[in-house]
Amino acid sequence: MLDEVNIRHRAAYDEIADRFAKVNAEMPASYLGLAEEFGKLAGDGPILDLGCGAGRDMAFWADRGHRVVGLDLSLGMLRQAAARSGQPLTQADMRGLPFRDGVFVGVWCSASLLHLPKALAPVVLAEVARVLRPGGVLMVALKEGGGEGWEDESFWNASGGVTRFFARYAPAEVDALLAVDFDTRLRRRHTSEIGVAWLTHLAVRSH
Repeated sequence: MLDEVNIRHRAAYDEIADRFAKVNAEMPASYLGLAEEFGKLAGDGPILDLGCGAGRDMAFWADRGHRVVGLDLSLGMLRQAAARSGQPLTQADMRGLPFRDGVFVGVWCSASLLHLPKALAPVVLAEVARVLRPGGVLMVALKEGGGEGWEDESFWNASGGVTRFFARYAPAEVDALLAVDFDTRLRRRHTSEIGVAWLTHLAVRSH
């Protein structure tokens, strides 16, 4: 059964799916080097785009010959992803991934874990470790900062915007979360074109 955070997020992303797809149509240049390293570590095999949104990153990986499965909670986003990527999709909660153990060589988790309270992040990362093969790679991108809570945004539509939950992390928090099941291979901090500080990590399943 979905809790309040997921119910509200699903409704918000269903509402803004069309505009979100247009605004986020291309992989940011700041991601390209990271994606290259991720691809090298993952090698051949299926990749899970965890919180795939409108399918931008799924299309990126599919264009480079990778098999990709997208997972998202929002049906509106999945419809956009279906039109964009043509890859398999599933609607599910990140805390209970509907996949067999060890089925993926990589999990790409871009700006999705940050929509859950920090107390739930270990549950998601344990599920990620479960569905990754030994030595499989995780990319996780999180907003840098502190605290968590609901934030109002007027950008996304003309009817007063949407409210989304964000958890912001310090670098040491991310390291501690990943250390349970992963060995971190790359840490990077960058600031987006609109001034948002991001933390990105590449880590491999350690056991």
